[in-house]
Amino acid sequence: MDSIKLHKHIIITGDQVNPLGVLRSIAEGGITPIIIYAFESRFRKVVISSRYVKKYHQVFSYEEAIDLLIDTYGNECVKPFVYTCDDTIASLIDLRYDELANKFFFFNAGKQGKINELLNKQVQCRLAEECGLAIPRQEVVDTGVLPKTLKYPVLTKTLKSTMGRWKEDYYICEDEEQLQTAYQSIQSPKLLLQEYIHKKNELELWGYSINGGEQVYLPFQKSYFRLSKESYGGYMYFTPTQNQELVDKISNLIRRCNYTGCFEVEFLVDKDDSLWFLEVNFRFAMSNYGVTFGGVNYPLSWAKSVINNRIETNFQLKEYFTAINEAGDFGQSVVTRKVSLLQWLKEIRKADMLFYYHPNDPLPAWSFWWHKIIRKIRKKIFKKS
Repeated sequence: MDSIKLHKHIIITGDQVNPLGVLRSIAEGGITPIIIYAFESRFRKVVISSRYVKKYHQVFSYEEAIDLLIDTYGNECVKPFVYTCDDTIASLIDLRYDELANKFFFFNAGKQGKINELLNKQVQCRLAEECGLAIPRQEVVDTGVLPKTLKYPVLTKTLKSTMGRWKEDYYICEDEEQLQTAYQSIQSPKLLLQEYIHKKNELELWGYSINGGEQVYLPFQKSYFRLSKESYGGYMYFTPTQNQELVDKISNLIRRCNYTGCFEVEFLVDKDDSLWFLEVNFRFAMSNYGVTFGGVNYPLSWAKSVINNRIETNFQLKEYFTAINEAGDFGQSVVTRKVSLLQWLKEIRKADMLFYYHPNDPLPAWSFWWHKIIRKIRKKIFKKS
């Protein structure tokens, strides 16, 4: 029997697209994942509508999820693997590292509180710069304070993704007046103000590491066919990672972070094709299933590497494939009329991979769109009444 199947594989998640890729990958590896599902709504249950969810626990907060994890699975003969898909649960698990380390395998930076330190974008940028990666000029300010050295336009970013409203506190401000207006809506108490670089594209590299970053593997990179200046794109393509010098710098960064786990590194590509470091996500990010689709079972390859204490790299990688985040791209492209519905449907048919829909697991996609329609209808009824 494959030793990986002796371990339980547990995903702690809310109702997001990220865990769909993780649970599909684990199931394709012949293992039934366990879901600890922290979500309050009775209606939109995209994740647990997957055919691969055979067992799940319903809780109403991530704190409750960790308590359940320890109480239910904390005394297994073989240590379970625990997978995280957003920064909030990654942060909470990190704060209970000492309590969890002897009972579970999970993404970590070697000591309690270290992941929370690394979630600080200023800390990440400092380490990245020390590893030879270019970073945009920046200042850390209390919300409401104007920049002292930066020239406009500037970006507003939460200092940590667990602060404020995360992506909703992101603004592009052309001048002081726009920044002052943005401050009226921003909820994070501290911000990283960053010079705005006109982007040609974005580059994201996907990988995993073991032994505190002593071994790192970065099989795939991703770029976009279309994207907006305010957000990520929804129509993208994957290729095997190509730039060895960049891989070496990222590997050094992961080693400096003492990180063990799956991760994604984001760069902005400017008009001259120069790369600017943005951030590291110390968890599974939205496009995680692309790594599995490309030939490397993302969660299980990391888990096997942990068990065997070495990373295998002899995979047959797809040379090129396309993917669409149906929900995100529909909003960015069709609703805004940048792309016609007919053209978008043609692209959906041609794409190699979709985020929500999978031919062997279609119900999460139908659940998502059904509840999207129901929510629209309810809003209209509420307005009329």
